[in-house]
Amino acid sequence: MAVVCMTFGQFAHAKWDEERDVTTNGKEEFVYYYKTNEQGQKLVLDKYIKRLIFIQKDRFRKRVISQIKIDGLEIDVMSDPFSHYPEQTAITFDNKDEVLKKLFLAKKIEVYLHYGREPGMSTFQIK
Repeated sequence: MAVVCMTFGQFAHAKWDEERDVTTNGKEEFVYYYKTNEQGQKLVLDKYIKRLIFIQKDRFRKRVISQIKIDGLEIDVMSDPFSHYPEQTAITFDNKDEVLKKLFLAKKIEVYLHYGREPGMSTFQIK
């Protein structure tokens, strides 16, 4: 198991940008991986809760995300906006371990979202 986690960490470190967060008591440090696209949107890979977090600086528009594509493979997802951080939306999925592995190895992630009835898509290139 430790070898698998180490391998994921190496892949993610090489492709995803890294952000560190220290808990309020200063005893634990968490590492999150993220990518920002040309539109300034941010996709955060939360390996602790096994989800994605989509961030767009538009506090006034609610979004629903029902599907993502990882290197062309469609995956149905559920979305849940954060009540205290309206610019953030949590993206969760079934088969968390399998999807998490695909996300770590992905080259391109497409997020399909809806603002009310308006569809949209955000693309993130992972190099």
